[in-house]
This record gives sequence, structure tokens and C-alpha cells, in this order.
Amino acid sequence: MKLADFQALFQRRILAGPGEEDGPLLDELRESQRGATRADLFHVYQWGYHARLESFFYEDHPGLRALLGDEAFETLIGEYVAANPPQCRNARWYTTGLPDYMRDHAPWRDDARALSMALLERAMVDAFDAPDAEPLALEALAGFAPEDSPRLVFAFHPSLFLLELPAGVLAHYQASAEEEDDAQEWEAVDDEGAVSEATEAVAVWRCKEETSYRELEPAEYVALCEAKAGRAFGEICQMAAFQQSGEIEPERLAQFLASWFQDGMVIGASLQG
Repeated sequence: MKLADFQALFQRRILAGPGEEDGPLLDELRESQRGATRADLFHVYQWGYHARLESFFYEDHPGLRALLGDEAFETLIGEYVAANPPQCRNARWYTTGLPDYMRDHAPWRDDARALSMALLERAMVDAFDAPDAEPLALEALAGFAPEDSPRLVFAFHPSLFLLELPAGVLAHYQASAEEEDDAQEWEAVDDEGAVSEATEAVAVWRCKEETSYRELEPAEYVALCEAKAGRAFGEICQMAAFQQSGEIEPERLAQFLASWFQDGMVIGASLQG
């Protein structure tokens, strides 16, 4: 067998894991001088490679692991690794498809909390690796005339992700990150003891070379979604008031805007044409 063919076959069998198809490759390997079979030695490579792939998920998804428990988590990532051989040389991107896999496969697609945790943790990792951009200082708004404020539109840091999650996901993530003993016992319930359908909104972004996150109150979530979509400040005031039970004062929205600047979320401001 030519060297190039041997290397290609070796790579395919490493990716695939142990199986009957290992035979042609094993025939090309030398016998060990220490008594181990060729199959045993090659399986060390296969096991080690797959174990390394699985280790990426332990690094990127501690909250999901705490929520599911070790056994279910190991089952999930084992299924994912078996179904998704790496397609990119950069290991960083290997775990990003986990929420999509969960959404497409039972029983994971029926567990809204687990899926939401996976989405939150993917946002944490993606925010850290997002392109750089210089935050805009709040003082930059002084360059616009007060009467033009309704026409202001804002550009946001590429790392900013906005998520709507089942209530309690963020608290569970924080508990797992702090390795609290009750992290696996979290349950979102309503006043009658049933599983709640309430949601919480979360912003995730990178600030000063670190991933940041915080919960958003409903009015701020609406406003930030609209601002991120390119709506002008005047339009945001109207839409926020329409989507809430009571009118949201422009002063309150101005406070939201100031916090976005202070948090380093905003990287640009201009007037709507």
C-alpha cells in the first residue's frame, strides 16, 4: 500500500472508531514486540482521539453537564461525536453544532431546558471568539443635535447575542460555573408547583477581552432586539410601549441606552436616512 493511501485509510479509521472495517489497515501494521495485538494498539489511537473530541464538550458545556447529569451528558456527546466526524482542522468549532444536533434528535429536542442551556453556552463561547470592535463612548452622542435623537440608529459589537430562555437557565448556569452542590436540583416551577413556561432574556457579549452576560428585563430585551435590528430610537420607543402592558417612558429607554454604552455593547451611532 502506498504511503498516501495508508495515511488516508488511517485517518478514516481513526475518525470512524473501532469496527470490522479496521481489518485492511490492521493488516498493514507491524506486530508489537511487547505482546499487544495490532487491534489493541490501534484502538488506543481511536479511543484517545474520540476522548479528546469529547473533552471539548466538557470545557464548553459545564452547565449542560450539570443539568443532564454525567450519564446523560456522556450519552449525548457520544452520539454527537459518532454522528459528526470533524470537518474543520480548528477544534474550537467542533462543539458549535451541539445545539443544532439536539434540536434535530430525540430525546434531546424535547428537553427545552437542556437545549436552551446548550444555546446559552454556545453563545458564551462564540462571544469570546467574535471579531474585535472598539466600543463607542456615551459622550459620542453629544455630537448629535437633541432634535435628531429619534433618528439615531446604533451598531452593536459583533459578539452580542440575545437569547430568550426558560426561566431559571441563567441561574442554573451560574450555579454550575460556581460548582454549587445544588446545581443539578434546579427546577423552574410556578405557584402551583408545575413546571413553569415563564422565560427570561439574556444578553451575552465580550467586553474587555472577557465574556460578559446579564439578564434583561422584558422592556429592555424588546428595545435591544429592535435596536440591534436597526430600528431608530424613536421607533424603539413606540414599539416598546406597544409590546408592554404599560407605557414605557422615553426616560427609561434612555437609561437602557446608557447602560448599553457603559457595558461596551455599542460600537457606532448614526442618523437614519
